[in-house]
Amino acid sequence: MSSQLAVLLLGYACGLGGVAGIAAYIWVVLKRRRWLNSAGLLLTALGLMQFSLLIHQNLGMAGLIQAAMAVALLLAAVAVQIVAAVRARSPWDGTERRGGDE
Repeated sequence: MSSQLAVLLLGYACGLGGVAGIAAYIWVVLKRRRWLNSAGLLLTALGLMQFSLLIHQNLGMAGLIQAAMAVALLLAAVAVQIVAAVRARSPWDGTERRGGDE
């Protein structure tokens, strides 16, 4: 794979991951009114979109490998945060459910 194709694919992955994260954040804020609980999702998505602009610099092959690893980790972070933000949980009713005596 040529380095130009790798840069293009990484840029698209960053952009799509960022858009998905921002869309999920907007959905969570509008649907559940949990803007602060999901702020990490928004910030990670925005960082991912900004990272897509940096990838187009002349990084060389070692820089591209490091950029690909960073993109993969940021995409995983956005995916995990989307799952955590949109899963249906009942609000806390005051009952302690953790095991063990403290």
